[in-house]
Amino acid sequence: MKKIAGLYRSFLNEQDEQFQEYRTGGEKLEELQKFLKSKLNAEDYFVAEEMLNELMSATEEKGFTAGCKYISGVAKELFTE
Repeated sequence: MKKIAGLYRSFLNEQDEQFQEYRTGGEKLEELQKFLKSKLNAEDYFVAEEMLNELMSATEEKGFTAGCKYISGVAKELFTE
């Protein structure tokens, strides 16, 4: 059980690091925003930014759903052994 707890803690630490970068936007997002600001007028930029935010939300939701299924599978495995 200690090994599983250690693996889970490692997984959570990894997820937290990735989420921190996501929350701040990361370098790639900042780079994309600068590019869009330089190439688009204000109205088009706001439309592109809105679309990007929707895409990020959808991706986050899919990741959360996949994580829930994974955790559920681990829990079933633990309780059946």
